[in-house]
Amino acid sequence: MQPNITKSAMLNGLIMGIIFSLNFILSVSNNTTLIMLTNIITIAILVVIYRTTVKFRDTEFGGFITYWIAFKYILYTFFFAALISSVVKFIYFQFINPAYLDTFMYDETMKMLVRMKYPINETIEAQTRSMLKPASYTLLWVWVNVFIGSVVGIILAAFIKKEKSIFTE
Repeated sequence: MQPNITKSAMLNGLIMGIIFSLNFILSVSNNTTLIMLTNIITIAILVVIYRTTVKFRDTEFGGFITYWIAFKYILYTFFFAALISSVVKFIYFQFINPAYLDTFMYDETMKMLVRMKYPINETIEAQTRSMLKPASYTLLWVWVNVFIGSVVGIILAAFIKKEKSIFTE
C-alpha cells in the first residue's frame, strides 16, 4: 500500500495554517509583547513540522523514509498551510484593516527605498501600490511561505530521512 502524502500533508497543513495565521495576527498587532511572541511561534512551527514529519515517517512508512519523500511532505505541508493562512491574510487586508497595506506598508516601503537611495518615480510608486493590494500581497506571501518551506524541507529532510538497512527485511 502506497501512503497518501497529499492527504496527510493537507491535514497537517491545516494545523500549520492555523499556526501561520496566529503568527500573522500577532505580527500585525501594535503590542510589542505580541510581536515578540511571533519569534517563539516561528520556532514552534519548526518543531511542529519536524514532529509531524517524523510521525508521518513512523506511521505511514513503517519508520523509514527517503530524503525526497520527506522533503516533498514538508513542502506540501507548507503549501497547504500557506493557502490556509492566505485566506486569513486576505480577509484581514480586505475587510478588517484595509488601511494597513495602503498606508503603513506603503509608507514603510517608500522609506526603505529612500534609505537605500533608490530613485523613486511615478512608475515605482504605481508598482508599489499595485503590489500592496490585498490579493497581490496575499498571493506573494503564499509563494514566500512555499519558498521558506522548501528551505526548511531541504534542511529537515536530511535529519528525518531514515533508509532501510540492507540487513532489514
